[in-house]
Amino acid sequence: MEIAVGALSGMVDALPAKLGDLLQQEFALLSGVRGDVGFLQSELGTMNAALLRCESLESPDAQTRAWVAQVRDLAYDIEDWIDLFAHRVDGGAAPAHATAAATSTSSSGLLSWVRCCVNKVATLPARHVIANELQDLKTRVVALSEQRKRYRFDPPAGHAGGRSGPAGVDPRLIALYPDPGSLFGLDAPVEKVSNMVVDGGTTGLRVVSISGMPGSGKTTLATAVHRRLKEQNCFDCSAFVSVGQKPDIAGKTLKGILSHMGDLYGGGEDVGRLIAMLRQNLNDKRYLIVIDDLWSRTDWSTLKCCFPDDNLGSRIMVTTRNDVLAKECSSSMGECVYKICPLGDEDAKKLFYIKAFGKGNECPTHLKDISAQIMERCGGLPLAISSIAGALAHRYSKDEWERYESNLLPSHSDGLNLKQILNLSYSDLPSHLKTCMLYLSIFPNNYEIDVERLVRRWIAEGFIADERHASKEETARSYLGDLISRNLIQTLHLRHDGTPSCCTLHPVMHDFIVVKSMEENFVTLVYAKQEAPHNSTVRRLSLQNSVKQDQAVARTDTIKHARSVTVFGHAGGVPRLNDMSVLRVLDLEGCNGSVCLDGLCKLILLRYLSIRGTDVSELPAQIGELRCLETLDVRSTKVKELPASIVRLERLMHLLVGKAKLPGEIRKMQGLLTLSCTDVWKNTASVLPELADLANLRELELFCDATEISGNKERASFSSDGFKSLKHLSIHGRLPSVAFANRSLQEVEVLELKFEKDISDGSRSGGVSGVEHLPSLKYIFIEFSQKDAGAAATIASVRNAAEMLHPNHPLVSFKVGAAN
Repeated sequence: MEIAVGALSGMVDALPAKLGDLLQQEFALLSGVRGDVGFLQSELGTMNAALLRCESLESPDAQTRAWVAQVRDLAYDIEDWIDLFAHRVDGGAAPAHATAAATSTSSSGLLSWVRCCVNKVATLPARHVIANELQDLKTRVVALSEQRKRYRFDPPAGHAGGRSGPAGVDPRLIALYPDPGSLFGLDAPVEKVSNMVVDGGTTGLRVVSISGMPGSGKTTLATAVHRRLKEQNCFDCSAFVSVGQKPDIAGKTLKGILSHMGDLYGGGEDVGRLIAMLRQNLNDKRYLIVIDDLWSRTDWSTLKCCFPDDNLGSRIMVTTRNDVLAKECSSSMGECVYKICPLGDEDAKKLFYIKAFGKGNECPTHLKDISAQIMERCGGLPLAISSIAGALAHRYSKDEWERYESNLLPSHSDGLNLKQILNLSYSDLPSHLKTCMLYLSIFPNNYEIDVERLVRRWIAEGFIADERHASKEETARSYLGDLISRNLIQTLHLRHDGTPSCCTLHPVMHDFIVVKSMEENFVTLVYAKQEAPHNSTVRRLSLQNSVKQDQAVARTDTIKHARSVTVFGHAGGVPRLNDMSVLRVLDLEGCNGSVCLDGLCKLILLRYLSIRGTDVSELPAQIGELRCLETLDVRSTKVKELPASIVRLERLMHLLVGKAKLPGEIRKMQGLLTLSCTDVWKNTASVLPELADLANLRELELFCDATEISGNKERASFSSDGFKSLKHLSIHGRLPSVAFANRSLQEVEVLELKFEKDISDGSRSGGVSGVEHLPSLKYIFIEFSQKDAGAAATIASVRNAAEMLHPNHPLVSFKVGAAN
């Protein structure tokens, strides 16, 4: 069993820096504590190196796995201690910039010194508690360090690369020798790729890439195309070589190509000499080279030097799991990339039945329903279908089949080949992407994950590093883009700029990361009528498919250290919030039933709170005590008014209000980046001028109802003042018309207008006017719920302004009803 520490090593790697920040807080540390903090900082750095060494072991012993589990729990507890420190010492004071500003404007330095002294005396008991906790953590670190010294992490002699047993067979070799009778759904792809390769009109060297998720049949397709073109004598010579995750370019790849050319090179491992020999062999020949399972740009940079271009129509085929790499390798700026798709239902069924029951045999009646469910989870992935069906071959007990109904990769899975293939992609991820990938196991299978929700949760969990030239949201989106390009996450819906707005996991990949999360105790999944496990500390809790009868589903002592709680189903299973002092994320989106928020305001580390789509009717008046809160989502609830204390949330960046009334003095919330609210024109005193003063606001979503807007307020007008940083403006609802003054909204790049009814009946000036006055505008999207004269006139007017009047000629798209 391979050890799983990737996400943990990234976390432990970040802890020394957090401890270093703590050491800089001179005012906060008692005498003697500073040395203990420094000791932890040094020891954790060494411990992280040991963890990375553990990760390289392919067959670790039980002691090593147990040590890693203890380090995991210790790392979580240290981070919790650090995050709680400031709040217990200074009561969760305002951010440093606010404190500095207050100090700089103070009329008396002596007064500030007195206040500091009084604060130290008042918090002395808390400081002693903190010091005692630190001593306990130090004791645990010392004990684990001593254990590490007693363990052998080096591989035994004669076993390179960390192996503790005989070298296993590469599971990908099976794809090189497919059974001709079990190749389904390949006729069209083979024809398509063969045409892309041959393309008689091009004599220059062409590179065709095949990309797709692990197990999708890239190697099988490339093998079939290679065999077909070889039989047709389209090329003077050909070769098929695999590179792999740990390539041996000289000893395996280049010599492999030479051997196909009939040159059995017996010299050394000099890459330069091998490249020269290969170029000489290929000179003046029309050749076809298949480079299977390419992983890195570095390997491609070396390999492409081997192939001369003599304008004879030579071709190279590359298979890779990375879409970005596939595009970089291919000719014509990515036009020569074939993205392999899952098998269709009929082909998937044929493959499954042949593997499970043999050719010519039908599925037994008592297994038809369960086989259909298993095939659905396989999602058309050929490797999953072959592996699971092969594991179930000649087994006719329904109980055995039901093991795979909810998870294709249980801990006792017979589909070891499938898990090995998927693990290659997981192992290739850097530690920060492993963490983000494992986090998706929180969501149920086939769940449509909103990207905004995911990104903000990643940030709240502390997974996103600070980058010098990018915000955390930009960095998080780049992480997501990387996982998508590696074909580990699938895109469902795209925004106007081509970035995903919604994503999901292939069912097989979901099952894989669920297993990984369980191995690492990263996420604890509790299903209906289950309880949280008693034998391990829960760090992230996902309650799935809970129903009204499943009360107290997670009420054990093991959940008091949980960092996140997510509920899918009935809210009755939500644990007592009073018991969860280190909770960072509370996500109850879409829960049905009564939601209890007792104890919410004691969650001093809470950063993400979503009660969207629940029956909550009121927020606690003291919600302003949640000084760490970054995201608050109360859309689609019964909340009518936000508590006044919300304006004290200086770290709040995303306020998603729904129909609730905004508090007074909203302009005080200068940290807001995103605001979603309704009917800002409803009252005679419009809230819009206050919103215009939010200097950092990047995205504004307004929901309006013209039937409740009186008199001249029917027109939404934006002046040239305010909204200095706004990039994205969305207006939804029954607003009759929208107008933009000259030089208004100078930074807005995206304008979305969604009207629920006709906006111009001929008696009003109606429509959308002044879009040419938005100097930075790049994209306009307009949607109408129904087709009428007003919709047609507005579309024509906006198009004319964009194409004829606006200097940037922004892209305009529209939707009317269900058709574009």
